[in-house]
Amino acid sequence: MPTTPATVTTKGAPEPGSSTTHRHVLDDAHLPVMTLRETALASNTAVMQAWVERHDMLFAPHMKTHMAPALAHRQVDAGAWGVTVASVQQAMVAWEHGLRHLLVANEVLDPAGLRWLASRRAVDPASDVLCWVDSSAGVRAAADAARAVDGAAQVVVEVGFVGGRTGVRSPEAAIEVAEAAAGAGPGVVLRGVAGYEGGLPDVDAARAYVSGVLAVAAAVRHLVPGERALLSMGGSAWFDAVRDAVADRPADLDVVLRSGASLTHDDGFYAARTPFGRHPAEGSLRPAIEVWGRVTSCPEPGLALVAVGKRDISFDEGLPVVRQIRPGGSERLPGTAPAPGAVTVTRLDDQHCYLALAPEVVVTPGDVVVFGISHPCTVFDKWRAVQVVDDDDTVLETITTWF
Repeated sequence: MPTTPATVTTKGAPEPGSSTTHRHVLDDAHLPVMTLRETALASNTAVMQAWVERHDMLFAPHMKTHMAPALAHRQVDAGAWGVTVASVQQAMVAWEHGLRHLLVANEVLDPAGLRWLASRRAVDPASDVLCWVDSSAGVRAAADAARAVDGAAQVVVEVGFVGGRTGVRSPEAAIEVAEAAAGAGPGVVLRGVAGYEGGLPDVDAARAYVSGVLAVAAAVRHLVPGERALLSMGGSAWFDAVRDAVADRPADLDVVLRSGASLTHDDGFYAARTPFGRHPAEGSLRPAIEVWGRVTSCPEPGLALVAVGKRDISFDEGLPVVRQIRPGGSERLPGTAPAPGAVTVTRLDDQHCYLALAPEVVVTPGDVVVFGISHPCTVFDKWRAVQVVDDDDTVLETITTWF
C-alpha cells in the first residue's frame, strides 16, 4: 500500500534521527503534535462493532472523518463491511489502500468520477462500490458513464428532508428516481435507498425521518434486483434512532450504518450527543484525540498563550478543552488535570490559543498543555502525521492521513 513517510517538513514529526516509535511523545518533539490513544481506539472499535452486530446491521464507518487508511483497516479487520467516503477522490484513496467495499455517500455528477466508479467491478469482481443519486440527471450521468467504460454504476436513491442537504424531498420523488434508475438499462444497478439523520435536531425527529426512509425502501423494493436490498443511514449522534426505526424491517433489507466519529469520539459535540450516553448499558466511547502545545507567553495575570491555533485544532463545533497541564513540558514530570472551570480556552487565532486562568492556577512559559477537541473531522484534516500513543504516552506508531 502507498505510504507517505513523515519528514522534518511534516508538522508533528519528531526530530530527524529520533526513533519514530517506543519513545515518549515529548522526546525531541516539535510541538504542536496530534495524538491518538491506542486504548481508546481499540475500545471504541470493539464497542461500535459489537453494537451494530447486536442490532443486526452492517457497518461502513465514514472514512472522511480521518482519511487514514490505517484506521479504516482496523475497523474492517474488526468486522466492518467496508467504509464510507464523501467523494470519488476519497474512494480512490481507499481503493489504492486495498479497501474494496465503498459507499460514496454523495451524489456524483463528474463524468470522470462516474466512469471510475462504474469500472471497479471489472478491476476486481469481488468489489462493491456504490454512490447516491437524487435526480434523473444523476441517473442519466451514471448511465452515460457506465456505457463509456462498459461497466455498471451501482446507485442508491438518497432521501433527504426539507431544509436538509442533498436527497429527494418526498417519497413520490424518491420513487420517480428509483424508477428512472431501474429503467436506465444494464449500466445502472439500483441497490436501495439511503439518508442522513445527523442533521436533525434530536433523536425523536431522527427516528421519524428514518421511519419515512424505511417506508420508501419498502415502496421501491420491487425495483431492486437480487435477493437483498440496502438501506444506509447513520451519523454519529442519533444512530439509536436508526436502530429503533428499523427494528421491524423486512428480512431481505440490509441496514448499513455509516457513523464515522465513533472511532475517535471527542470531548465536546459527540460527547454530548452519543447514543451511548442515552443507553449506557450498551457500552461507552472514549475520546482518543489529543493535541499537545507549549505555553509560549504569560503576558498578564490570568492569561496564558499556547502555540496551538486554528491551523492545528478543530473549533467549528466548540472550542478545545484543557485535559492536562505538564509543568516544564517534560516527560519526567506527571501532568495534572485542572479543576473544572480553572483553565478555559476562550479564543483561537491561527497559531495561538488563549487560556483564561483562575487565580490559583500557575502556568509558566515552557509548560505543555494537552487539549481535548470537539468534532474529530476538522482536526484530522490539519495533520498529515498523527502519533498513536499508549497510556504512558509512548509512541506506538505514526499514521498518515490522505486529504
